[in-house]
Amino acid sequence: MLAEFEVVVVGAGMFGSAAGKYLSQAGASVLVIGPAEPGEATPVDQYSFGAYFDEARITRRLGWDPVWQTTDARSLDRFRDIEVESGTSFFSECGSLILMARSIGHRTDDMLRHSEQDGIQVERLSAEALRNTLPMLNLPTLDGGIEGLYERKQAGYLNPRQLVKAQLTLAQGAGGSLLRAAVVGVRKDRVSGRWRVLVDQDGQRVEVGAERVLVASGAMTNQNGVLPEERRLAIHVFSEPNLLFQVGSEQLPLFADLPPLVTIDPDDAGNSNKSIYLLPPIRYPDGNFYVRIGPGMQPIVEELTSTAEMVDWCAGQRVTAEQADFLAAMTRLLLPDLRPVRLREACCLIDKTPTRYPYIGHLDEDDTFTVAVGGNGHGARGSDEIGRMAASLVLGQPWEWEIGQEVFQPLLVGDERLNTGLNFHKPPFGLC
Repeated sequence: MLAEFEVVVVGAGMFGSAAGKYLSQAGASVLVIGPAEPGEATPVDQYSFGAYFDEARITRRLGWDPVWQTTDARSLDRFRDIEVESGTSFFSECGSLILMARSIGHRTDDMLRHSEQDGIQVERLSAEALRNTLPMLNLPTLDGGIEGLYERKQAGYLNPRQLVKAQLTLAQGAGGSLLRAAVVGVRKDRVSGRWRVLVDQDGQRVEVGAERVLVASGAMTNQNGVLPEERRLAIHVFSEPNLLFQVGSEQLPLFADLPPLVTIDPDDAGNSNKSIYLLPPIRYPDGNFYVRIGPGMQPIVEELTSTAEMVDWCAGQRVTAEQADFLAAMTRLLLPDLRPVRLREACCLIDKTPTRYPYIGHLDEDDTFTVAVGGNGHGARGSDEIGRMAASLVLGQPWEWEIGQEVFQPLLVGDERLNTGLNFHKPPFGLC
C-alpha cells in the first residue's frame, strides 16, 4: 500500500486538476493521479492520452444554453485570479465571434436574452457590419443569411496545458499531492468500505487507499478500468480532426484582429454542413504561428468504439482524406487570403453524453464514488466550475447551483432514461 488519502482523484487533466485544487483548498487530504504528458519518444496508450494536449481552446461566456453559459462564465470569471495565484498565464483575451444562420434567429434571441440577464456584453452584427469589422474574414452562405455575435471582452482562447499546470500548482500549494502514474483498477473493500486504487507507476503495481474516489479521466473512462464492477458510462467518443495552417511572418499582421470563431449551420446537409470552429494564428512550441480549424459533428467525425480505435487515432495524428478536404475547403472559404507556409494535422477525441451535459455525480447512489466526465466540446473553458461542483459533491456540501443537480446525473449504458434514436450528427451542433 502506497498511502491512504481522504480523496483520490483519478485523472490529472482539465476536470481532475480543478477538482483537486478545490478539494485541497477545503482541507481534505487529496491525491491526484494521472500520467505525465507523453513526449515524442513516449508512445500514446489509453492511459497517457489527454484531451488538453494542445496550445489553444476557445473560451467565452456566451453559451448555447443556460447550463453551459453559466458553467463557462463562472470559470472564465476566475481565470485571472487563477493566473495570479498560480503564477502561470494561460488566458488570451482577444474576443470571440459566432456566425449564426438567420434561419435560427429564435435561438439567437434566446442566447442574447440569457446573456443580458447574466451581464454578458454581446454585439449582434449584420453581415455588412461583420465585413466592415473583420475585412480579412469571408462570410459563408448560411440558411436565411448570416449574423454575428461578437464578444470583445472576457473572451478569447486559453492554453489548456498551462491551465492544468496552474490548477495543479494551486492544488499542491494547498497541501494536495500529485502522482504521475496510470490508474488501472478501482475496487471497494467490502469489509472496510474503503476504496483500493490500483496504480501502474513505471511498470510497478501499487495500491492507494481512499475514503472517496473522484473519476475525472475523460473520453477513455470506459476503456481504462477506472469504474468499479465493470460499470460503463453512457459516453460516445468521436474522432476530432484538426488542421493547422502555418502562417508566415509577413501575413501575421493581416490576421492580427481575427478572433476565435464558430459557425453554426442548421442545414442537415451531411458533410456539406458548414459548422466549424477556427482559432487565429497562435504560437506553438516549435516557435511558429498556426491557424487551427476543426469541424462541428459532420459525418466525417467518426464514432470510435474500441480501445484500439481510440489509441490508433491519437497515436497516429493523421486525419482522413475526407476530413482534410472538408477542413481545407472551409479554411479557404473563410480566409481566402491565407497563404500557409505548411500544413500540419492533429487528432484528439471528443466525448458526447446523451444529455449533452457533463456527468457530475455519484455512481449507483454511492456517495463515496463520484464522476466528473463528459466535456461535450466545452470541457476546457468550463473546467474550473465543473471541478468546483465535483469537489463540492465529493465533500457532501449542499448543491448551490440554480440549475438542478439532476441535469448532471451520470447515466450508465443500458439506463432506461437514455434518449432513443440519438443522433449526434444532426445539426445544429451547438457551440464548441
